[in-house]
Parts: sequence; structure tokens; C-alpha cells
Amino acid sequence: MIKRTWINSAAIVLTILVMVTACRKKDAPLPDNTVKFESTEQGISETATSITVKILLDRATSVEAPVTIQLSPSATLVYGTQFTTTPAASGGTLTVPVLAGASEATFTVSKVADALFYGDEAIAFKLISASNGVILGATNLDFKLNFAEIISTGTSITGQGGGATYGNKVFFDLSANSQLPVQRTRWDLGFFTGDDFRVIINSSTAMMARQIEKTDLNAVTAADTAGFSNEVIFNQGAPLAAALAYIDYPTGDLTRTAIAAVSATATDNKVYIVNRGTGIGSPAPARGWKKIRIIRNASGGYTLQHADIAATTFTSVDIAKDASYFFKYVSFETGAVDVEPTKAKWDLAWTYFSNTTNFGSEVPYLFQDVVLQNRNVEVAFYNTVAGTTPLTYDTFTEADIAAVTFSTSQITIGSGWRSGGGPSSAPAVNATRFYILKDGDGNYYK
Repeated sequence: MIKRTWINSAAIVLTILVMVTACRKKDAPLPDNTVKFESTEQGISETATSITVKILLDRATSVEAPVTIQLSPSATLVYGTQFTTTPAASGGTLTVPVLAGASEATFTVSKVADALFYGDEAIAFKLISASNGVILGATNLDFKLNFAEIISTGTSITGQGGGATYGNKVFFDLSANSQLPVQRTRWDLGFFTGDDFRVIINSSTAMMARQIEKTDLNAVTAADTAGFSNEVIFNQGAPLAAALAYIDYPTGDLTRTAIAAVSATATDNKVYIVNRGTGIGSPAPARGWKKIRIIRNASGGYTLQHADIAATTFTSVDIAKDASYFFKYVSFETGAVDVEPTKAKWDLAWTYFSNTTNFGSEVPYLFQDVVLQNRNVEVAFYNTVAGTTPLTYDTFTEADIAAVTFSTSQITIGSGWRSGGGPSSAPAVNATRFYILKDGDGNYYK
């Protein structure tokens, strides 16, 4: 039997910050720096042992600012017997320090080992005081933690995209009403953990990869990359159709990645020249070039070989498959890194993205604010322009699900959630569209 839970509504607020600086004789006083919870409700699943709760300031504090939180467990929950917090609570309150230079802080709620939960337990948290220039905000002063995944009756969460330079890729888990922002330059390559041996490049940094005919990484020199700086690159003004082969196709189809399937025959795996794209900033700095080669290893995973173009030695990194994730990630600088949550712990991601558009033919083109869906998520969209559909966001109900045609393309939402944003029009939310989402557990959201 398939579990079906109808979720009335869920909304993600995607905020674009435009930063303007100007010279003035005297700066105006800064507005109040307020504190709030990131969301008003979250759930901790039956299998999870802990959960992290985040509090946010309007801006970074110049000195450490302690924030005091009151906690009120439901009648059957006992602190220390069934759950604990870090920092520890005392007398029904806990104090969370927001460190100097930070604009957020967290505390952790952990289940005590072998404690019994029935799923109807909850803890109510309330922000009751702040200090050192931080004051209580007007919203999100109360937070409820359920000891079960939440069934949403309508809520929202504001994504932490990283400001005007879109520095983060943000993963959203609708069933937990939570998010995980990850700096989009944190990784370079992702290694598929399913049966196939597939590798993705970082589509959040304008990365491209082009195969050459050599298999010996040490034999590759700058001469092998002649012309690549004009071809293996995003050109927003005059995009090249030929460069489409050097990106991962934006739908998420693993048979259309820039890097071919990793063969079991090592000699079939060629060297790739990788343009790492650009970093975070305005102007965005170039991240340079690498040469890489990927083979399968004896443990059933991957071995990545990588080096600078002119290098005569290379670094090797082994990557094991892990079925709890769709991909495991590697940075050329730091090796293995954590990026996306486990496959069951995220539904949507907001990110800067290597997409395509039409310039007479399909060409690679960078978008700043694309919404992706996870590989175990299906999405359908409705256009409410007059005459297209009689349904609206408000009138769509569980009874309408049977007629929905879902898509597994990771860009079903894509950039369609907004309109404008080009040289002649300001960006705006596309009010004519709404979406139906089915998550990996069979829950439905609109």
C-alpha cells in the first residue's frame, strides 16, 4: 500500500537582495538587529536521533550576543530522560550565544538512547530575551518541535541564498520544514551512488568539462588545451551551441553528462579538461582549470585523479558509494566533502545554475535562481492563465491528484517560478503558476 498524505500547502520564499552603496556625508543609524527562529515548526523523524534548530539575526553582530530561549515540553516528555539539548538547558531555559561576526546560531535537540516515543510528543520553544545590541523581532518568536514528521497545513520558509551574489545552494526538506544552505563553490564533482558509474560537474559554478584522447594524466600539457579558453566557457553575450556538450544537461538525465560513464575497462576512461567556472563575488573570480581522469576501483567505487594542467604529478582520491545519498562529492582543494543531505532529507534546491536557452538553437546559459527537484521527487505545474485550467492554487485539492501528470525532470520548476529578470524587466514571482509535488515518501504538497 502506498502511503498518501495530502499536504495543504507549503511555500518557499526566495529572496533576492540587491546591494547598493553610495557615498554620503553621514551614515544613517542602522535599524534594530532582531532575532527570530528560522521557521516556526519542524519535525524530527522516527529514525533521526537529533535535530538542529537555527536562530537568525538581521545582520552580523559585532560582539557575542547571548539569546535566551524558554522550552516547554509536552506532558509526557522529560528533559534528561527522553531528550537533551546542546547547549544544556537549566530551569526551563537555554542560552544560545551568537558569536561575534555571526548572523545566526544553532542549538541541538537530541533523543536519549532507548527512550520511547509515540509520535505525539512536542516541545514549544520561545525566544524570551536577547542582549548586546540584539532585540526580539516581531515574527517567528515561537518554534514547535514535533517528535514526528510534520503534516503541513500551510507554512513558509525563507531561503538563505547568500545575498546579491547567490553564494549558496539551498536544500529544502518540506516534511521537516527545514533548509540546508551550502556554499556553491564547496565542491567540484559529484559521484553517483546507484548501479551506474556516473559523475556530475558542479552546475552551480558555470563549470564545463571536455574530453581529450589521452589517458595518461601526466602526459597532458597546455598544448592539449589549445583553443579551450574560447570554447569550453559560458558566453552570456554570444553563447555557443557547441559548448552544450561540455555541461551536464539541465534535466538531470545521467546519460547526458559532460563526463561519459566510467568504464570498467580502465584504458577506456579518457582525460577531461575542466574549466572550474567562476566563484562568488562581483565580479565573480575565475576558478581556474584542471585535468582529471576517473576510473573504477577494486572496492566498487571510483578513483579520481586530478592535477593542474602543467603538473607532472597528480593527486588521487577514492570515493566509496553510499546508498543513503544520490551523490558523494569531492573538492579539488579539500578532497571528500559533504554537500547535499541524504536522499530522503531534501525535496527542492534553489541555486545558481548551468541551464539552457534558445538563441536560434539550444545553447548553455547561466541562470541565477533555478529551483531543482530531488531525483526521488516528482513535480507537476499548472498555469492559471485564463482558459488554460479551471484550477487554482486555492481550489486544488487531494481529489485532483488522480489527473496530475508528474515529471521527474529536475527543472520542472526550474526558472518558471518567476518572470522577468532580463535587461528590460525586473524579476517578479510568476503569479500564474503553481506546482504539485510528490516526495520520496509519497506525500503530496502544493
